[in-house]
Amino acid sequence: MLATASGRLDVSDRGLDIRHRDARHYAAPESRLPVYEPGEADRAFMVAIEASIRAGSVDTAAIDRLFVATSFPQRFARLILILYAPGCKRILASRASREGAQLAFSTVLARLVAHSRAGALAAQPFRVQMDFVVEPPRPMDFFAVGTTQRGDRHFEIGIDGFMFRDAAGRLQIFTPGDGYVRSIMTMGQVRAWLENVHGEQALRTARFERFRTDSYVSAPGGWCRLFRGHPLVGPLTEAKVARSVELAIDHIRRTQEEDGRFLYYYDAAADSRRDHEHPKRDPERNPFYNILRHGGGGLTCVYFEKYARRGSTLANIRRAIDFLIARMHVRNYGGREGAFVYHEKKSKLGGSGIALYLLAEYQLLTGDERYRPWTDRLAWHLANQVTPSGEFIYYNIYLDQPVSEAENGRHFSFYYPGEAICGLAKYLHLADSPTRADLVERLHRALAFLIDVRPTVHAAQYTAVPSDSWLMMGIMESWDFPEMRDSRYADFVFADAARMIDHLYKVDEAPWPDYAGAFHYEFGDYPYADGARCEGLLGAYELALKIGETEKAQQIWQALRLAAWAVMHLVNTEASIYFARNPGLALGGIRFKYTRQWFRIDTLQHVASFYAKLLPHWARAEASREEGS
Repeated sequence: MLATASGRLDVSDRGLDIRHRDARHYAAPESRLPVYEPGEADRAFMVAIEASIRAGSVDTAAIDRLFVATSFPQRFARLILILYAPGCKRILASRASREGAQLAFSTVLARLVAHSRAGALAAQPFRVQMDFVVEPPRPMDFFAVGTTQRGDRHFEIGIDGFMFRDAAGRLQIFTPGDGYVRSIMTMGQVRAWLENVHGEQALRTARFERFRTDSYVSAPGGWCRLFRGHPLVGPLTEAKVARSVELAIDHIRRTQEEDGRFLYYYDAAADSRRDHEHPKRDPERNPFYNILRHGGGGLTCVYFEKYARRGSTLANIRRAIDFLIARMHVRNYGGREGAFVYHEKKSKLGGSGIALYLLAEYQLLTGDERYRPWTDRLAWHLANQVTPSGEFIYYNIYLDQPVSEAENGRHFSFYYPGEAICGLAKYLHLADSPTRADLVERLHRALAFLIDVRPTVHAAQYTAVPSDSWLMMGIMESWDFPEMRDSRYADFVFADAARMIDHLYKVDEAPWPDYAGAFHYEFGDYPYADGARCEGLLGAYELALKIGETEKAQQIWQALRLAAWAVMHLVNTEASIYFARNPGLALGGIRFKYTRQWFRIDTLQHVASFYAKLLPHWARAEASREEGS
């Protein structure tokens, strides 16, 4: 069923078919977490600790007197202090309270300050972490616990810590926040790391104890409370979202190379650019560089410019485009030139699709037509990748060999068609009437395959949580043109949005407070805060606005708001990179998982783009939300 010329579907707005409709399931996720604001006494205490570290000596009476006046736990089984500084190995000091006698804070601080390397760290802009083990540690079977276990055998990375004595009798401590600091997400990773250091036999015979802590880290302006190693996010605000985008864009501008490449991969825990997915490839001599993710980096800057209107990243966008054009090959289709992006022996449908999306967005944003010939060629190439059945050719070249239509199925990609749809839909704004009419016919053919046929012939590729955000965005983009409006397309987008929302951890049901807003395949899964899916959900929101379906838009907005809070835990802020050996590279990166420290240009891209596209809707959507509450 086609929509009306206004874009409105000829059906009533009944809202999404979702399990949780009430706003309380999506509201105030921060309310389930500890609340902490440093008071004057807490700040004075931090100043005194920092002065002691710089001086290399501790006035024990003064420190203990100041500590008593703070809001920190005054009774604890163990105190752990950790000193971090850029370029330096951290220092950890700890002592346990004796039975019947409370440990003095100054005792552990003095031990930290006396360390032989403390002076070197004190000469840097250091940070101090303090962990209070409030409840006595409990015995733990290190090889029996796990993140997927239930009950007493469950071990939650970032929440639980442990300690044991090594073969030499030295106490080894893994604080709850060490999952975050050391980029660890699973017990398998913990065990592999410890076995590499101590050997499996030593671990098998060691006696382990587990514990949890109240954890804080020093920061400009006072202490930050940590949860899962990350500073508390607090309530989601427009200012925090805008700041996250600014940090990401600043990171892109600092790290983009002259030839247009973006910093592809960085692990802040290891201070390394070596990609864990390609560990044998030297990042300097033989770097892996995904061309689709490169195009996404350029799109991030475009979305920032559409929101901020500063012009500060236009040069970055042009360098990114020039990098793509240098890798384009021209091919004749029916007497007309087309072009595709060819990189690392492959020509991917998605690479050319995102390239077209970027070039079309840039021209529409700036009016700059210098790239118009390449924009037209990319569009013509993509148009000719739609087969008579409507299925796209996924690779027209694979490992330097041309791919025939008969071979196409061997190179299936779930995401490339949506990326091509996005590029072609945006290009419709630039196409002349005959070209537009031709493209519309091909787009309808492609969408018919993607919506009606693909779920059957490629059923195994579908997951419980819809993942084709590019296709959702492409349909939203195409809705600007009356001839592209079909209720089947809108139904697809809203159905995927509903399934996404149903697989979002809700505030009142999340296994852990910071899971709220993250996706899960099965309830209980580790949180999957996902900027890419957030972009698809935002595409559904924008489509609801274009159609005029107010109830759907309001339902999606409350889910978007909660998801935006979740992905805020992935943003590297000044406060959250307290452990980083190289803060200049870590700051502004946006990670992929809560306690993993690596990020790529695409993990940054999806969250920053989501935020940049979210911000123009903020004021109106929040006003509507408050009216409805």
